[in-house]
Amino acid sequence: MDSSGQAAAVRAAFEHAWGAYEKHAFGKDELKPVSCEGEDSFSGLGVTLVDSLDTMLLMGLMPQFKRARNWVAEHFLPRSMAAKGRLPRINVFETTIRVVGGLISAYDLSGDAVLLEKAVYLVDRILPAFNTSTGIPFGEVDLNSGLGRNPQWTSGFSILSEAGSLQ
Repeated sequence: MDSSGQAAAVRAAFEHAWGAYEKHAFGKDELKPVSCEGEDSFSGLGVTLVDSLDTMLLMGLMPQFKRARNWVAEHFLPRSMAAKGRLPRINVFETTIRVVGGLISAYDLSGDAVLLEKAVYLVDRILPAFNTSTGIPFGEVDLNSGLGRNPQWTSGFSILSEAGSLQ
């Protein structure tokens, strides 16, 4: 298979996967493939959707991008949730690489100011996780209070691979 055939196969695979996600789990963090149900396993930030924005732009899938972008504009961390103290506790590493990275790369490719605005809003709420005596960020931060902590399963310690990847 030549490179154009490979590109077409990758695009078809993405369209298939995205179509299932959009039909069964749009706005959820991920699609459970066996049950075809959406699940908010990363604090309900629409991780799959946000992480896919740049891919849709690179593949020229503008109708799909526009629907996803509109979801981000209307539903991603709305300020009404913050006013009610209903923002989630998030994993700093995963949220930084998948959500902040997804928003910034999609902004860079599209120039859509809404994506940058949402990234800045989220980053401002993540920053307290870096306010530690050691300089090593907490693994989690509560987006309402700004209080950081490390996951209980780590006995209160930072995860070196996560912290190091953020530097």
